Amino acid sequence: MDFVCVLMYKLRKMEQVYMYELLGKYLSGEIGEKDKKAIEEWVGASDHNAKEFEMHKRAWENTSIHFQSPEAETVFKNVLNKIDDQQELELAKKHRFIHSKPKNRFAFITKIAASLLIIGTLSYYFYSGLPDIDKTETSVALIQKKNIAGQKSKIYLPDGSQVWLNAESEISFPEQFEIGKREVTLEGEAFFDVVKNPDQPFIVHAGNVSTTVLGTSFSIKAFPEESMAYVALNTGKVKVNIDNGKDGEALYLNPGEAIRYDKKHQKSMKEAIDRDTFFSWKDGVIVFEDAHMEEVIGTLCRWYGVQFQIENTAKEDWSYTGSFDNEALENVLRSMSFTKDFSYEINQKNVQIKFN
Repeated sequence: MDFVCVLMYKLRKMEQVYMYELLGKYLSGEIGEKDKKAIEEWVGASDHNAKEFEMHKRAWENTSIHFQSPEAETVFKNVLNKIDDQQELELAKKHRFIHSKPKNRFAFITKIAASLLIIGTLSYYFYSGLPDIDKTETSVALIQKKNIAGQKSKIYLPDGSQVWLNAESEISFPEQFEIGKREVTLEGEAFFDVVKNPDQPFIVHAGNVSTTVLGTSFSIKAFPEESMAYVALNTGKVKVNIDNGKDGEALYLNPGEAIRYDKKHQKSMKEAIDRDTFFSWKDGVIVFEDAHMEEVIGTLCRWYGVQFQIENTAKEDWSYTGSFDNEALENVLRSMSFTKDFSYEINQKNVQIKFN
């Protein structure tokens, strides 16, 4: 495992070296058209890349004059003294003297800047040594995806994992996962198909329920306004931690099992599920199994993006069982009204239901 970690670290270093070399050439105007296009595509690929480019550009603009001073050699030596890794030290020295006879002083400056970029200390040195540069540390951007009522979406995470996000649900995750863990935050309902990586557990935080997996497919439902939260497993194995304000508890699920957590009473229950129906929502199928009024109305509101007004009161033990495969709201209400004895009226985004 240590060998794998070292190998991954070296690969990332090689990628950084190549990109920093191109950045140095780009900023100096010594870059070819092909490499110039590569840099511009990299900058436009994400907000994080754009911010990093601006950081290096500002460092370049604010330090070029400083490098032309007689103290340039001292500056470079001071930076070398900050490097602990011997390989990086030799690499920096190598790039420092790539052109022993530069065409002009600006090209000479370029090579020093490229060296600093390569060893990852440009930001450190100039942020600490020059007052003109913003000293805020670069942090990984947080991405948020939110669906409104009536909308569903499929999302790809940085590691290649896939998420089917249900209506009125929101998920947030870093643009790049940290080494050793993959963490996302969910509010609402989502189905996850996680890429397996034993060295980087995948953790979903949904309210006070946290689900940890290595590589599997599962679903979480945790809407803030609903009293019940669910974690259901399709394939693989997951660990569910529940923070109930006491000692907390960890439960393990096998395929075809789910945990139902009562937020009001802070109680959890493991139960068997029908996987063909429990995960069918991501394919456009609504399934109700002994669902009470709150669940039915809440699901239809999110699914179709409508608001309900209820007249009269349904029976206290009201529940409904049925499924609808990509059906229009009109068809759903018509079918339900026959068995549950109510009339309805749809007026654009408003639905009125009157129990008989």
